[in-house]
Formats: sequence, structure tokens, C-alpha cells
Amino acid sequence: MRAWVPLLAVALACPVAAAEDDVRALTLREVLDLGLAYNLGLKSARVDALIARLDVDAAGAAWDPTLTSEVGGGESLSPSRSQLAGADVVDVDNFNFVLGLTKPLRLGPSLGLTWRADRTFTNSSFSTINPAYDTALELSLTVPLLRGRGRHVQEAALRASRAGAESARWALVEEATALVEEIHAAFWNLRYLEGRVAVLEKSLQVAVDIEAAERRKLEPDIGRSTRLDVTKTEAETKRREAALIQGRREAADAADDLRRLVLPFTGEGDDRVVLKAVGAPDPEFSVPALGPLVEAALARRPDLARTDADLRRLEEEVVQAEDALRMQLDLVSGVSWRGVGADVEDSAGDTLAGDTPSASAALNLTWTFGRRAARAALRRAELQVERARIDRREQVNGIVVEVRKAFRGVEAARLEIEATDGEGRAAAEALEGERQRLALPRTGVKQMKC
Repeated sequence: MRAWVPLLAVALACPVAAAEDDVRALTLREVLDLGLAYNLGLKSARVDALIARLDVDAAGAAWDPTLTSEVGGGESLSPSRSQLAGADVVDVDNFNFVLGLTKPLRLGPSLGLTWRADRTFTNSSFSTINPAYDTALELSLTVPLLRGRGRHVQEAALRASRAGAESARWALVEEATALVEEIHAAFWNLRYLEGRVAVLEKSLQVAVDIEAAERRKLEPDIGRSTRLDVTKTEAETKRREAALIQGRREAADAADDLRRLVLPFTGEGDDRVVLKAVGAPDPEFSVPALGPLVEAALARRPDLARTDADLRRLEEEVVQAEDALRMQLDLVSGVSWRGVGADVEDSAGDTLAGDTPSASAALNLTWTFGRRAARAALRRAELQVERARIDRREQVNGIVVEVRKAFRGVEAARLEIEATDGEGRAAAEALEGERQRLALPRTGVKQMKC
């Protein structure tokens, strides 16, 4: 960024003490740099892109390992119902500790590792180990057989989030492109209106000169004009004065429009800072052929790329809806080792020795009758994809028509510039001829006497 940018920003942030407007002359390149750095709409689009990127991180967290723990305990008193209870009132004091780690896999299965430690104290005389420490190490594996099976389904939400982030990124590019286009239009509009003000000032001066010449011709020694001619020239002067006032107001409005795009108003006196456009357009500009323009627009338009990203996100939602329509059938298996002892060390040693393995397996089925909600969600997702594809075709048609219109507009503007240049040269020659005519002395009787 150029050195003048922070200086200008500081000046705009501080109240202006001068009574007159502080005019800052900027080129198109400098105005574009300011707009890309300070435009509020572009800043908002940048924040949206960052938020969408956070959604990708959140979707990727589905496969992060989860650590859980549980600590609990209690005491229970139970009246004895048998002499085998070992006491008239059985008192059991429990303390439980559980530590578990779960790791989902992108293919669908989920691994679990759990460590349990229980301490039990009782007043029963039949308890051979008192207090008793019971520890267990459990390893489990849960495999989805229908719903949630496979990496394609598991990563659908992540792919949808990535498509959303890409859409937000293209929205940022689209916002920047639109901003550059607006700045170009506002800059050259201001440049045109400033030039128009200069022309109107010269036009007013010419009208004043013509009015003065007509007034001189009212003098008796000239006698080439009437009061009606003077009134007409005076009315023309007033008309051009009003046009100049209107032109200055339009130029001031255009300066505010440009200022709004490149630097926001703070309301702290910086309203006295006025931007002035300097520079001229490239006279060597040439219009390329229509065919390459259309191809470039379809390949590089950020709004079309954003639509494609949104379409991919909707297609991933269809994958998720199809998966949700399947029944839930999971294979749950596990293996565990247990140990019991009078202290924690003995119990944990027996557990880790692996002398008492246990294995289990089960099928868990969950079925929702009708599944109307899942069917409706799938149909809705499919219709959204179909509508997005139709909208994309319509968008392509609009882009082609827009490029064709712009091509014809540029070509017409080029021809109009050539015609205006010729008209301007003719008007300048006519004005010079009129000035020369007014400067000629009158021929006639009075001139002969002289």
C-alpha cells in the first residue's frame, strides 16, 4: 500500500479544522487501493468467508477422539432376608471410576477403549475380599452396516462444508469484482462531471462575454443591437449560470458516491474531505471479439463459480438425506479383561495380565415405520438440486446476454465518442467564427464619416 494511504486515513479520522473543503486529488489506482482496503461491504464479505471456513473445521471435528470420565459412589443399607446375607443389616459402600476414549473412523466404524475401577466395602461376613477392588479393561468396535456405512457417506457433511466455504470465497471475489466495477464507474462519472463543470464555467463566461458585447452594441455610435437582443443574451447567461450550479451539485454528489465506496464517513468532521478524480482513460483501448468475451465470462465469472459451489453443497445434502432414509443396523462387538483384588495394584495386575478375557457381539436394529420425514427430506433435497441446476442454466443465459449487451454498448460508445469529437470541433470552429464576427467593425455611413 502506498505511503499516502495511512496518511489519508488519519486525516479522515480526525476533525478538519479548516472552514473550507479539503480536496484530495487521487488517481484511479489510488482510489482502487483505498476501496479494497477500507470498503465496508468487502470487509463484511471477508468475515463471511472466515465464518464459512470455521464451518469446515467444525465438520472435520466429527472424527476427533472423545475422552470421557465418570466418578461416582454411594452407600446402601439393606435389611437381611437370609442368614446367608452375612449381617442383619447389609451395608455396602461403593466407589466407581470410569475413563473412556472413543475414536470414530472415516470409514464408519468407531473404536472404544474403557478402563473401569470399582471399590466395594461391605459388612457381610461372607465377603472374602473386603474391601474389594474390581478393575476391567474393555475394547469395543461398532460397525454401521446400513446407515452411516462407508467413507462417501461419512464425509458428505465435510464436503458440503467445503463447498459452502468455497461459495463464500467466491462471494468475496464477487464482492471485490463488483466493488472494482463500481469504483471505476464512480471515478469516471466524477471525472466526467468535473470536466462538465469546467465546460459549464467556460460556457457561462462565453455567455457573459456575448451579453457584454450585445450591451456594447446598444451604444449610439454602434447601434447594431436592440434591447430585446440584450434581454435574450441575459436570459441565456442566467440559464447557463443555473446549469453551472446544477453541474457543481452533481459533481459534489458524485464525489460523495466515490467516497462512500472507498472510505466510510466517520461523522467526526471528515465530511469536509472531498475526493477529486485525476487522470484520463487509456486512449489505446480496443474491444476484443465477442466470442472470446463470452467464453472468458463463463470460465471466470465469480458468481457462476459460486453457483457451482452451492450446487455441489446441495448434492452432498442429497447424499446425507439418502443415508438418513436407511435403517439403523450396527454390529457392536467387544472384548474385556477383568481382575479382582484386595488393593488396586493386585486388581489392575490381574486385568493387564489378560488371564480372564471375555468377548461379546450384538446386532442393534433401529427402524422407523413409514419414514415419512426422511422421505420428505430426501425429496426436498433432490428438488433443491434440480432447481439449482435450472437456475444455473438461466444464469448462464443471463451472462451471455449481459456480455452481448456490454459489447454492443462499448462499440456504440466508441462510435459516439468519435461523433462527439467531430461535433466538438465543429462547435469550436463556430464559436471562434462568431467571436471574429462580433469583433469586426461595422461598415456603413457612420464608418464612412470616421
